Amino acid sequence: MTDTIQLERGIKSIEESFRSFSFMDSRDKILESLSGFEHLTDHLQQIPELDAIIKWHKNLFLQKVFYFPRAEQLLDEALCILENNEESLLQSWKLRVLISLGYVHRARCNYIDADTFLNDALKMAQSDPSLFRFLGEIYSLLSSTNFFLHYNSRAKRYATLEKEIAGKRYHDDPSDQPRVASYAFSLVNFSRIHRLIGLIQPEYASDLEEAIGIFRQINHEKGLNLAILELAEHHCATNLIDNTLDIALSLEQTFIKEGMYPEAIQAGLVAVKVFHKTYNFEQARKKGAEIIGFAGTHRLESELVMADVNHELGVIHYAVNEERKAIGFFRESARLGMVMGIKSIIVRAFNDSRVIDKHQAAELLTSDLVYEEARFVRNRVERTINPFKESRSKVKISASTMFLDIVDFSAIMMRSDEDLTVKMVDELIDRICLIIYFHNGYIDKFLGDGVMAIFEHGDSPKPDMALNIVKCGLDILRALKHKNYKLKKVFGVDHNIDVRIGISTGDIYAILLGNYIKTEFTYLGNSVNLASKLEKQAASRMILVDDKTFELVGNRVISVPQPVQIPGIGKTMAHKIIRLTRKTERTFSGTPRIPENQNSRPES
Repeated sequence: MTDTIQLERGIKSIEESFRSFSFMDSRDKILESLSGFEHLTDHLQQIPELDAIIKWHKNLFLQKVFYFPRAEQLLDEALCILENNEESLLQSWKLRVLISLGYVHRARCNYIDADTFLNDALKMAQSDPSLFRFLGEIYSLLSSTNFFLHYNSRAKRYATLEKEIAGKRYHDDPSDQPRVASYAFSLVNFSRIHRLIGLIQPEYASDLEEAIGIFRQINHEKGLNLAILELAEHHCATNLIDNTLDIALSLEQTFIKEGMYPEAIQAGLVAVKVFHKTYNFEQARKKGAEIIGFAGTHRLESELVMADVNHELGVIHYAVNEERKAIGFFRESARLGMVMGIKSIIVRAFNDSRVIDKHQAAELLTSDLVYEEARFVRNRVERTINPFKESRSKVKISASTMFLDIVDFSAIMMRSDEDLTVKMVDELIDRICLIIYFHNGYIDKFLGDGVMAIFEHGDSPKPDMALNIVKCGLDILRALKHKNYKLKKVFGVDHNIDVRIGISTGDIYAILLGNYIKTEFTYLGNSVNLASKLEKQAASRMILVDDKTFELVGNRVISVPQPVQIPGIGKTMAHKIIRLTRKTERTFSGTPRIPENQNSRPES
């Protein structure tokens, strides 16, 4: 057990090191700063409690450059260290970890787990007067998370609580700049949440003008621009658009200059709305196309704001009688809603599509829009048996195949509450589907308590796609950990849900099987069979990959050789994936350097 004085000195050293770096630089400079911070704090990492605090600080660097998977991993590790530690000095750091987990999961569209961590943070902050200062930030995150979960009344309540608490803290000490900034941000968030819900009141403009005045007074440029953007949204929604266009276009360029690209897209969208409201449809369409091009250039096509961009363009094209194009934009908006799991976006697209064509609108709710892309072979292969053709439709491709199975699912159902277990498994499978899609794969089929997924390489094996499927497996294991955390914390269940994963890479056939009575599209090949066999050989929370996959990912993973005996194949060399390598662990020879203290078990 580390003594309090040693902890205090270590924490002071960590904070001084952290403050010596700037977050206002480019992505590469911020990552250089992260390396510098790691170097300065390396001597403190041997003390677990200080290591957890260092991990929390490192996560802030990674959030700034939008590398949320690694941030999430560091926070998980920090929570494992601090979760059962009752040292009073560490409670605020444990709370910071929970809040950051809420933020990171929200950023990754994992709203259910974000809500779990934030509610744990809320209970912790409410139970300790020394932690009351964190309540405003927690309420702010809960308001947006509950909006995305379509719990509008909760979202509104949390935004109101944030405004009340931040206002009280501000009026208690108007000279405290962090309190002043928090109050101004609470005014912006209050207006934003109510606008998104559809509850817009004239007095909210006064709140935003107050926030703008505060940000100007304390020279908080980022807050000022965000407050002006929200006021522009408010004016657009209430048809006060005299100067809104100029403000939106000016903000768009400011945000681009600052590298705040999603905010730049939102400002551009306000301009599109103004053009629409003034019946300048040609400029609205032109600006919309410009935004889509900008998003593509900066790889932001799947950002939340793009669902709104596509929907607005759908409305505009419908207004000029271009119904086919309108449906296309509504479909893309609905698809993004499915990817992010936001019901309100899907329903909005459905309702507006129904005005044009109720049959095509119905497809938005029944079609698998997430996977209906031409780049996937299954969407390019004929899916019916033709009596006028002798040959069946089939395509040979290079791909990585993943099989995933929930371990001892029947036993879990027997010894636990069935409804609760089904709820958790449903949440887990839903999360797995989104993780697979984010890594450019797709679900081929559900296998009872498991899934089979395909990651297409194309004509030849590609290292990046092999790495994608490995990253996907590691993300799934972390998602599993979060569901088990919820089982324990929320439901008091003392056993875990576990999965095992098998991955293989090689040539496979996309083929239609069956006859006129029953047909099924599937994938066949030795690589598919091997992935299935590897999954059965894997232990709980283990990822086993074949030689081909391991060869493609090279020095970008840390693994342990795992000889396995596979029925029908014999002794085969597989590789148990431990984690991704850090840049400092890679060598030019292609073999990763395994740190001396590296545990060979998967992270859990």
